[in-house]
Amino acid sequence: MTDETKQDDPIIELTDVVEDGEEQAFFSEDVSVSEAQMASALERVIEKKFAEKIEPLLFETMERVILQEIQKIKTTLLKDMDRIDPL
Repeated sequence: MTDETKQDDPIIELTDVVEDGEEQAFFSEDVSVSEAQMASALERVIEKKFAEKIEPLLFETMERVILQEIQKIKTTLLKDMDRIDPL
């Protein structure tokens, strides 16, 4: 039944599988990533995943902002024109 344990299965120790030299080389490798490298990698992932979605949104936003600025300039110029030459 399920209460029976298998005594015939040998227990494999990790130290039996990994040679001494391999163990030391495996565990002594230190991989360090600078904050700049991490930021750069994250930026590349975001660009790859979201570029198709972000680019149109950026253009749409820029267009809206530019149109608003043009309207502000137009309004200001018209007010200035009215002050200069009242009809």
